[in-house]
Amino acid sequence: MIAAQRDARGFKRAGISGAAGRVAALEQNDEPEQAAPEQGYRNTIISGACLSIAWFGDSVIYITLPLYAASFGLDAVLVGVLLSCNRVVRILGYGWVAPLARRFGANMLTAAACTAAALTTIGYGVATSFAVFFVVRCIWGGAWGILNLTMTAYAYGDGRGAGKRIGVARAASIVGPMLALVAVGPLCVAIGPHQMFVLYGVLSLIAIPIAFMLPPMRAEPKGDAGPEKRWRPTPLNILFFGLAFAADGVLGTTISVLLSGFMPTSQAIIGAGLIMALRQLLGISLAFISGPITDRLGAHRLLLPCTLSVIVGLLIVAAGFIYVGAILIIFSRGLLQTVGPVLAAEKSSDRIAALASYATWTDVGLAGGAFLGTVGVASLGSTPTYSLMAAALILATAWQFFDSRKASSAIK
Repeated sequence: MIAAQRDARGFKRAGISGAAGRVAALEQNDEPEQAAPEQGYRNTIISGACLSIAWFGDSVIYITLPLYAASFGLDAVLVGVLLSCNRVVRILGYGWVAPLARRFGANMLTAAACTAAALTTIGYGVATSFAVFFVVRCIWGGAWGILNLTMTAYAYGDGRGAGKRIGVARAASIVGPMLALVAVGPLCVAIGPHQMFVLYGVLSLIAIPIAFMLPPMRAEPKGDAGPEKRWRPTPLNILFFGLAFAADGVLGTTISVLLSGFMPTSQAIIGAGLIMALRQLLGISLAFISGPITDRLGAHRLLLPCTLSVIVGLLIVAAGFIYVGAILIIFSRGLLQTVGPVLAAEKSSDRIAALASYATWTDVGLAGGAFLGTVGVASLGSTPTYSLMAAALILATAWQFFDSRKASSAIK
């Protein structure tokens, strides 16, 4: 009798009351199963720290290599190749991350990527030719892709409170690059760029033992779900391709050109630098803010208003109000940095594969926007280029909106 009363209380706590609760209490002899506690932040912080430390070398190479190209025996064209080849490698390599994680464990894969990242950073400092530099940059591209995907997968965890954890992971991953950027100038002056890279590479070795603190996480697709198809042009993939193309690729590469249209070049460079610095600062701040908002409101509810804000920002830039439009785009895109991975991970039980598909489309959009945005502004002008991007995003947003409505109706 006491056990039955205790069970009835348990069913009442679970939302079953009245006669149904009493019947269930009499039929059950065991205590009702308690809900598992929400995942903590241990794996989130560890995986974010791994990427943060491994990111030292790549975070500073974009400002170091162009300035010291002659010291490394390179010209402007070769520098451009080296700064872009890693992105192509990681786009092509995303599909291998999930199978390797299932076979060896995500922690072993993360440790291997940390090792490769440290060695490539040391390689920047000791490279004696373009060929060696090219190889180490390609290796870094693969390492970054692995670390980015495993970090997001560890942060997503069981899905409960995933937005908050993904936000924390992204904030943690940015801390290392920011500190590296703060110190790179004084280090280059004091010991030279080659020695700076070697020092950063040695420091990056710290990430290797940290990676072994993570659990294996060998996720397998459940039920009849097949492997995630990375290149499938789903409405969500197309939408995030467009967002990365416009808000990351085009804006990042054309902001200084846009500002130079109504101010001296020296001021345009300073203004563009301030906007990009604000972008990094907002990236950390919004990583903490967007996570709880995503968990409370739901990623699907945030997707539409944030995307519409990006579209409005593009139209404001097209109208000539560069600062206002750029800040609105950066703020909205910062919120979407958490929304995107959550939506992607929800699509499949094989989370690493689903995140690889998301990362592939966003990286392709970023690479395409960086190239075509510059060409578009130079040939068409800023107003037509940004207006066309806004129109394309409106179409992609409408496709995603009606597709999600159709899916919801099918479930009901």
